[in-house]
Amino acid sequence: MLLTSLIGLTLALQAAAADKPEQALLPSVASRVSGLEKRAGLLTFHLDRQRGRVWLEVPPARDPDEGSQFLYVEGLLAGLGSNPVGLDRGQIGPAHLVALRRVGGKILVEEINLKFRALSDDPQERRSVRESFARSVLWGGDVAAEDADGRALVDFTSFLVRDAHGSAESLERTGQGAYAVDPERSAVDPAACLAFPDNVELEATLTFAGKKPGPDVSATVPAAVSVTLVQHHSFLRLPDEGYRPRRSDPRAGFNAIFFHDYAAPLDAPIETRWIVRHRLEKLDPKAARSRVKRPIIYYVDRGAPEPVRSALVEGAGWWAKAFEEAGFLDAFRVELLPEGAHPLDARYNMIQWVHRSTRGWSYGGGVIDPRTGEMIKGHVSLGSLRVRQDRLLFEGLAGTDRTGTGAPDDPVRLALARIRQLAAHEVGHTLGLAHNFAASTYGRASVMDYPAPLIDITKDVQLDFSSAYATGVGVWDIQAIRFAYAQFPPGASEPRELEAIVKDGLARGLVFLTDEDARPAGAAHPRASLWDNGDDPVAALEHAMKVRAIALRRFGEDAVGPGTPLALLQETLVPVYLHHRYQLEAAVKVIGGLDYTYAVRGDGQPPARFIEPERQRRALRTVLGLLDPESLDLPEPLVQLLLPRPLDHPPNREMFKGRSDPVFDPLGAAATAASMVVRALLQPERAARLTDFHRRDASQPGLREVLDALVAKAFAKVPADTRRAALSRAVQRAVVEGIIDLSVDARAPADARAAADWTLARLREQLGKGPEGGEEESAHRALLAADLARHLERRGPEQARPPAALDPPPGSPIGDEAGVD
Repeated sequence: MLLTSLIGLTLALQAAAADKPEQALLPSVASRVSGLEKRAGLLTFHLDRQRGRVWLEVPPARDPDEGSQFLYVEGLLAGLGSNPVGLDRGQIGPAHLVALRRVGGKILVEEINLKFRALSDDPQERRSVRESFARSVLWGGDVAAEDADGRALVDFTSFLVRDAHGSAESLERTGQGAYAVDPERSAVDPAACLAFPDNVELEATLTFAGKKPGPDVSATVPAAVSVTLVQHHSFLRLPDEGYRPRRSDPRAGFNAIFFHDYAAPLDAPIETRWIVRHRLEKLDPKAARSRVKRPIIYYVDRGAPEPVRSALVEGAGWWAKAFEEAGFLDAFRVELLPEGAHPLDARYNMIQWVHRSTRGWSYGGGVIDPRTGEMIKGHVSLGSLRVRQDRLLFEGLAGTDRTGTGAPDDPVRLALARIRQLAAHEVGHTLGLAHNFAASTYGRASVMDYPAPLIDITKDVQLDFSSAYATGVGVWDIQAIRFAYAQFPPGASEPRELEAIVKDGLARGLVFLTDEDARPAGAAHPRASLWDNGDDPVAALEHAMKVRAIALRRFGEDAVGPGTPLALLQETLVPVYLHHRYQLEAAVKVIGGLDYTYAVRGDGQPPARFIEPERQRRALRTVLGLLDPESLDLPEPLVQLLLPRPLDHPPNREMFKGRSDPVFDPLGAAATAASMVVRALLQPERAARLTDFHRRDASQPGLREVLDALVAKAFAKVPADTRRAALSRAVQRAVVEGIIDLSVDARAPADARAAADWTLARLREQLGKGPEGGEEESAHRALLAADLARHLERRGPEQARPPAALDPPPGSPIGDEAGVD
């Protein structure tokens, strides 16, 4: 038996050796790449143009377990052009710390796990963490040649010609169909494979094949079953150890990297946050003001046309003042991208001009060293249609006859003022700053807020655009740059100096509130809103409604250019009719709102406070005033201009939806506006707060008070004239449907749902006491009563019912709002 086993083992070993005799006979690197085109830099690679292959030399590593480490970033040079899908030109993914590591006969590209670390000088402590959490091997290839010093050669082509950016996943996630890379129609681009001393840039054309393409792909791609993108890869030298991370502070307004430090002392938190910022060092560290070793320079895409290009240079350049205030001279500049430079090359901080088929968000991000938070390359993507949408907004308010005049109400001039702010805003993100949505409540304090145009009203009741947008960075921006970039004299205590900067800001009333406080529909803080103005959101709403009324009265043919079909007035009308939409969102936060800060122990900030009851009731009265038929009605001459769509001008998402197609539906627009008010008031989180705050303090308005006021407003005396009576019925329908929606919303607490049902039951009784008005009113009330009966009795499955109003056209840029703009 033993002899038989030994014979079998010998035969098996001989067979294995016969199968792979080349393992012991690998050629040298030089002989294997003989005749190929060599590119030497941070990494050396060889191009086989005839076969379309890239051969990478992998240098020997000092530590085989760690390999040769680099920063790796992938992105798209050429994109899809569809904002809802999001595969934009110039889009880059996050930076990864990767190791090129040889394991046996393989070369692996392995991503190192930086979520869990040990910031310790003890190698065994670091090793214990490294071995406790998994890494990710991104790719592997066979060693094709090797030298005696350990240098190895690998065919790197398949690493480059793969869906590193997750484009197929993005297409599927957005409902555009199932796609996969087609190897036969994908290839490395040798002309775009470049080597430099500190970075290597590699590029490939990828074709994604799919079936049953979705509407967004069909709208942008010539043959929607074949989506061809250009994918870019960058390998970067690890920055030297001269950069010092800076701890994050919730009051300072900066984005941060996050990881767990298992070497933290037992009396310190394991969670660690370091802010994102560029490296900036004074030539004279002892001087309060000094020139710098290496200024921060941003480059503007030459593809941006004039006068936009100059506006981008000017707006982004505003940050120079903030750095001067922080003690850095000539530390920040903005220039045009040098001819021939690659926009995805990590040596260039970029402001890139991106085209899409629809308007969308702009982005400020970049290549961040995941080890430290250092911004290696700031990268801004600006959607080109944003400036045109701003022009459209002002054409509706001021008229196209003012275009090109250079006057304060020139729509082009106003749109350029806004694009300057947008450039500064997105560059601010790449400098590390987060959104500060409270900044508009203490002046125009930050470009990191979303600015609504500030339109005044003259004594002769005309619109005044002379102060529509501010110029330059604000006091909060200067404060934030001080916190992130200030360089303290040798021997100074950085924690104490940073705390002094924060407390100085608090003493000056520089409040910071960000996305989580502003974006959700149920957000609670009255000072945190998008696209709002002023420290009193209710007064600002009243002012916005006056501006809206003036604009609607003057709205006419001149809201579109000469020779433009009048049907396109429908698109221009939307931002005018809904001019108040964001100020409404700000004002309604007063109702059931809470005043709070990101306080830390010992900083002296007050605890959370309820909003004064009378302030809430004033807000409620003002918000309910938006339901007046006079506010919802459109002037008849204006409605008559809103013609059906002509040939080759199909409806689009920028228009009001209606039920009278092809004719414009003014009652539908009114119902949409009324529903916006009702939904805002009855948002489930707001209903929960109203219920709880009234429980804790009886002087606070409760949900029952809000519901009663809403019903009383909607079901007041029916207007005598037929035109406004119909608008009143639309409001009543919106109110009933809104309360029903609250009563069945699982997000709302039981007490809030019970209050909603109680209100509906009383309203049903009121409707059943007898009709008011004529036959139309009687029929309307009978239908409402029947709908209420079905809801309250809940007999059998819920019957389908049409919504009271259709969703409004988009106001903010179209697309996902998370972590953007």
